[in-house]
Amino acid sequence: MRYLFIIITFFFALAFADKTVVKTVTINQMFYPEKSFVQVKEIALQEAKSAAAKEIYGEFLTSETVMFNGKILDDVIREESSGIVRIKGEPKFRNGEKFGDIVVTIEAFATDEDLQNMAMQRESEGFSIDGIDDKIAQIKQGFYGTWKGFIMKSGGSSSDVIVKITNSGKATINYIASNCGGDLIVQQKSSTMIKFRQKLNYGWQRCTDKLFVVLKKVNDTQSLFMQLDEEGIEVAKGTLYREE
Repeated sequence: MRYLFIIITFFFALAFADKTVVKTVTINQMFYPEKSFVQVKEIALQEAKSAAAKEIYGEFLTSETVMFNGKILDDVIREESSGIVRIKGEPKFRNGEKFGDIVVTIEAFATDEDLQNMAMQRESEGFSIDGIDDKIAQIKQGFYGTWKGFIMKSGGSSSDVIVKITNSGKATINYIASNCGGDLIVQQKSSTMIKFRQKLNYGWQRCTDKLFVVLKKVNDTQSLFMQLDEEGIEVAKGTLYREE
């Protein structure tokens, strides 16, 4: 009888056990020149928490249509994850392999009550996992997200570049080495190419304003970057990679 009680207790505990994951995230300070060291550490921690939430709770999708001046720019399927993520102990920070890398490791968990509450919330919102693989594949078909990489300029210099395109259609560019950047205004768009007009917000003395920026998709995670002058002559090029 004692053994039976132990076995029943064991399976009961498994059914209501907390779900725990360990996540490690690396970000580089050079991609956030306007942020302090403490702020970059907080960004790394938030990304680790987000990665933990996706693994613990899974991902669900919402959709929206992006409009600009009355025209449809993109049909966006947005990947989301939510729910309470708890941290065991203190986050562990260390330096990464590359200069400027900040690495954070967390042990995150959600209680059985957290998981049940999220399941009930999704059920009440009509969430369905049918066809989720197809929908997640559609997410990566758009240009939105964060693209990072290095470009070579016609004069021989180089720069690391960050292009961010939000779900609402707003795009920005940041030339890290030159410490300049600004907005990108959509001029032309197709499923494999998008052309912007660059409008600098800072660093005018170090960068040329009003250039055209073109992204051509190689695949869902890689795009060719081209910078053109007013006459359409290429003045810089490189390869950018989408952050996962």
